[in-house]
Amino acid sequence: MNKKIINEIFLLRSVACLSIVLNHALERSFNNPSELMNAGFMLLTFGTPTFIFISEFILSRSYPNELPTKFWSKRVKYILIPYFLFGIFYAIAKGFEQSFSNGEAVFITIGHNIFRHIILAEYHGYFIIIIFQFYLLHFFFSKYLKKWSPKWVIGVSLVINIVYLGFFNIVDPIPTVLGQYVWSWFYWIPFFGWVFYFTVAYYSGLYFTVFTQGLAKYSKWILTAPMIFALVSIALFMNGFYPVISSKKVDMVFFTSSMILFIYLVSMKINNVPKIIVKISQYSFGIYLFHPFFMAVISIIGPLNDIPGIGKLIIYFVGSIYLSIIGTYVINQIPYGYYFIGKIGMGITDKQKNSKPGISAISNKPT
Repeated sequence: MNKKIINEIFLLRSVACLSIVLNHALERSFNNPSELMNAGFMLLTFGTPTFIFISEFILSRSYPNELPTKFWSKRVKYILIPYFLFGIFYAIAKGFEQSFSNGEAVFITIGHNIFRHIILAEYHGYFIIIIFQFYLLHFFFSKYLKKWSPKWVIGVSLVINIVYLGFFNIVDPIPTVLGQYVWSWFYWIPFFGWVFYFTVAYYSGLYFTVFTQGLAKYSKWILTAPMIFALVSIALFMNGFYPVISSKKVDMVFFTSSMILFIYLVSMKINNVPKIIVKISQYSFGIYLFHPFFMAVISIIGPLNDIPGIGKLIIYFVGSIYLSIIGTYVINQIPYGYYFIGKIGMGITDKQKNSKPGISAISNKPT
């Protein structure tokens, strides 16, 4: 079967990637943001769960019956190994920084950080561990999901997702060290907090025609839903209902889902995907992993103290993306460099450019 790539994913992946980078750039650029600005930061966190949707959507669309024989080996080489190596990379960088600031032994600090990054997924690469959980769920349960009613599965998954997040959003942390740790970080890792995106993506990819027809049929609602859910999320945030800048909140499940459908619907109407969108999509994995490092480099070597916030924002945002693309490209030119940063994604061929919006004829495997 000729594997197909979906044009709309380029825009969806690029927007998700840019939202994450923009959020981190805003955090570095404004020291004392207003409450409304913090609410805006919160809305930008929709990018991480969007990557989870994209991963399962492409998987379900490309392999409706069974996974290919080299599926696991490729994911380990191009996704899981970079998780380990980047975790070590950031552990070393943090170790030297902490050692210089507090005088701790550098090797002890690095070892401690490696444990926290790799075993506990305590760095921004944690989403890779979440995606691998959904690879396993797809592998073991896709044959059952095909037989079950999509409405029931999606409905049940939404309830599980809301109850799980709602518990950690509303209930106070258990007053122990472990309880504080779980509430502040670790509850993000289990798939229960993201399972709704998985089931929606699975059935959207499996019943692709029904999915796209549904988007067209309910386009008016889909185009207005993000604004409605954004206002609800902002209101809840500013009125003290779990005022945390995070995608792991009950209200953000609805906002994120509406944004995914909104972006996909808009991209369906684009005949030619802009080159810059394709480029960012191709390098999105490298941008995601690399951009915090380059933002730190920019903050160290760049005289930014006298630059106004908007100027800092542009420098951090554009600079980290540009440097991440360069870094990803250069490392991929080194033999086996993709073990560190992953492979550069596929672009668009001339044949795909001339095809209608929707599914192209390009042969590809999901990235």
